[in-house]
Amino acid sequence: MSSESGQQDVESKPKSAGSTSAGHEYEDVLQIIGFGRVQWIVLFAAGLLLMMVINETMGMSYITIVSQCDFEMNSMDKAVMSAASFIGIFCSSYFWGYLSDTIGRRPVLIYTTIAGNFLSLCSTVIPNYWLYVFIRFGVGFFIAGASSTTYAYLGEFFTPRHRPIAINYASLFVGVSTVYVPATAWLILSMDWSVSVTDDFSLRPWRLLTICYLLPGVVGTLMLWSLPESPKILMSLHKTEEAFAAVDWIAVTNSGKHLHEFKVHKLKTEDNANGENILLISKSAFTTIKKMWKETMPLLRRPHLLNFVISCTIMCGLFFSSSGMGLWYPEIQNRLGSNTADDSMTVCQVIDASIDQMQANATNKICDDHINTKSYIDTITYGSALIVGYILMGLVINTIGRKASISIGLTLAGACAIALIFIKDEVAIVVCFCLYLVLPGLCVSILSGAVVDLVPTHLRGKAVCICLMLGRTGSVFGSNIIGVLLESYCSLTFGVFSGFVLVCASLTLLLPI
Repeated sequence: MSSESGQQDVESKPKSAGSTSAGHEYEDVLQIIGFGRVQWIVLFAAGLLLMMVINETMGMSYITIVSQCDFEMNSMDKAVMSAASFIGIFCSSYFWGYLSDTIGRRPVLIYTTIAGNFLSLCSTVIPNYWLYVFIRFGVGFFIAGASSTTYAYLGEFFTPRHRPIAINYASLFVGVSTVYVPATAWLILSMDWSVSVTDDFSLRPWRLLTICYLLPGVVGTLMLWSLPESPKILMSLHKTEEAFAAVDWIAVTNSGKHLHEFKVHKLKTEDNANGENILLISKSAFTTIKKMWKETMPLLRRPHLLNFVISCTIMCGLFFSSSGMGLWYPEIQNRLGSNTADDSMTVCQVIDASIDQMQANATNKICDDHINTKSYIDTITYGSALIVGYILMGLVINTIGRKASISIGLTLAGACAIALIFIKDEVAIVVCFCLYLVLPGLCVSILSGAVVDLVPTHLRGKAVCICLMLGRTGSVFGSNIIGVLLESYCSLTFGVFSGFVLVCASLTLLLPI
């Protein structure tokens, strides 16, 4: 079977003489037009939006360190600040995903990204801790639009043959972001300046860092502005003329020819398209919520309930480890790099020593918000490993399958977390940390693809959106558990993270993937 026939679009219709409407299938027209400039622009725009989401969430791992003196934060305060964006994403992901199905992908992507970037810019001049946390919650609330809608918009510009490749390359921007965040922090935070605005508020380099983190979103939004709405969603909304115009624009941009020159005069509409837009025709918020709940209920009934619950639990574990611990990775590496002891020490021994040093600093009223060079280098190494991991996982998954890829990856990650309790070698610590963070992170996209195959077509968008939304609660729990336990019960913290990952590895074996 050819690769083209082996990767059928789940929404494409079989060709038959008895079709209810004449015209060309959208995917067939994309095949006729060919891969070209539009697909590259969409790919880079989508990648930049995904990069912006990672910057705004994982970038807080550095900002919590360098802002701790300005906001007078302890470890728990840092955990709350780090989790604020994730909580915002959790609260709004399903709404933005549902809205993108009812009014279109492009407006959701553009306006939520603009709103998120605006709030992120506002946060650079916020002097109060709790107001800053609230603004970061708002940033997460809006950038969830890009987080939940980007893949749908991206995939609908590609043929079934190129779609998995496009999504994989877009995911590489997650790795690029993981390099961009520490590299930019290294450049900006090496500056030493301060501009006094009031007696209690000064602008310092870390506030400029926030602006650097939102730049990919600005560029991605500008690229989206020149692109049309997804023709697929336009046809689903019965906007056939707009859909045809969008596809004609793709044809002209890619090949310089209009659709009629390809003997394409009409697009075949979707037989199962539902023209009812509950968000536009309803005057009652209750009616809208009731409709959304009704369309979601099938996921919570047989035969989908068990597999869906298991998938959500595993996704929670993946974010719990990769993002929850990932938010603290620069902090932990910063403490390891600041260790001046001559003898080799375990991670927990270094953290215990750093607590003694912080207590001494507190006694002498010294606040240390310095980040050592080793922390930057180790995080860049982690990001580079993530990029390589995406490439290698694409090769391995075709050989051993999704179930084995996830279960083996999580088992290895759990073993690395246990090893971190005992090992003292600096290189081995970095390797184990990177593997613990990278492997669950790689499994997120694999599990998302598996969820798509576990439910019917009309439930897939909602299923993936809810699964990722619930998964991000793992980031919140993971970050706060470290904030509470790390300094008092360091070994227990790594044991909890290892145990959760190993449980998820076992649960993967129950999924029919």
